[in-house]
Amino acid sequence: MTPSEHPHPVRPHGPIHLVVPKRPGADLDLLRAKLEGVPALQEHDVVWHVPDQRGDIVQLARDAAQAALADGGLVVAAGGDGTINAVASAALLAGVPLGVVPMGTFNYFSREHGLALDPETAVQDLLQALRNGDLRPVQVGFVNRRMFVVNASVGLYPKMLADREMASRRFGRKRWVAVAAAVWSMFRPSAGRRWRVVMKTDRGAQAQQEEHLVTTLFVGNNPLQLDRMGLPQAQTVADGGKLAVVMLKPQGRWAIARTVWNAATGQLHKDNAVVSMACTELTVTPASWRPPQVKLAFDGEREWMVPPLHFRLSERPLWLVAPTTLMRDDEQEGETQGAPVAAPEPASVPGLMPA
Repeated sequence: MTPSEHPHPVRPHGPIHLVVPKRPGADLDLLRAKLEGVPALQEHDVVWHVPDQRGDIVQLARDAAQAALADGGLVVAAGGDGTINAVASAALLAGVPLGVVPMGTFNYFSREHGLALDPETAVQDLLQALRNGDLRPVQVGFVNRRMFVVNASVGLYPKMLADREMASRRFGRKRWVAVAAAVWSMFRPSAGRRWRVVMKTDRGAQAQQEEHLVTTLFVGNNPLQLDRMGLPQAQTVADGGKLAVVMLKPQGRWAIARTVWNAATGQLHKDNAVVSMACTELTVTPASWRPPQVKLAFDGEREWMVPPLHFRLSERPLWLVAPTTLMRDDEQEGETQGAPVAAPEPASVPGLMPA
């Protein structure tokens, strides 16, 4: 099936296919009671898609998207960036729009698009946008066959995510836990693999190729996250048609810790070990021997993938059901509570550890 550039139509009062991840300690009954208590949602048939196991979310999202395609309903991701990734991938494949109810740790996708971070408010906004026919095209990237909406990376970042996941299981999904786990990652032994990066850039009227040898590669598609890290490519990505590429040169462990601190405080552009630029596509391979698989991180999740890794933009946009103008939640640091913000504009806020 090859969906068209425009999404399949959704009935304003059609079914809502809600995809909710399996998370340790999550109270699904409480969430169901809160969301189904929203008056606007009571006007819809709500189909809950909850996996038996955490790893089942990808297939479950595909089933939900196909169900929405069949009955004219809307598929909705109720979770963080990892859940949004799975559901957005399924929505793009099926050619249907996506709705989002933010429930993650960092919620970079939702914050960038100005979605309310309170689940009940988010549902109300979503259903109002559905009735108004408000659709927004969203740029997404691919690494080989895997889609990402926020970022994708190899090297240090997947290791940091693994440590963060272990810490979250023990201490809960809190931001201070994520930051502490990232710092801990700096002082654990690592293989120190090198990566060869070949990218296409636009310099003047002609496209050029550049090659770099790095220890970590981070490909960003979220202007808010890039801005928080202090990267000038945030506006370029917001303008569309480009991905941001952040490369870390080989350096010692203490120097890497300094780089992580610069990322956390929004000063990455001052770090001499960091090279950042915007490009249209790039290819990444291990610099020495080629293992059968390498570990990739995307949107807060991890996966093994066969190299080479080819990063590119999707030829078609993801279509997001969201109001064109929103009141951003006061949890979004740096914004004045109650101040209206045009949803497509990137936020400019203090630095925070990447999700």
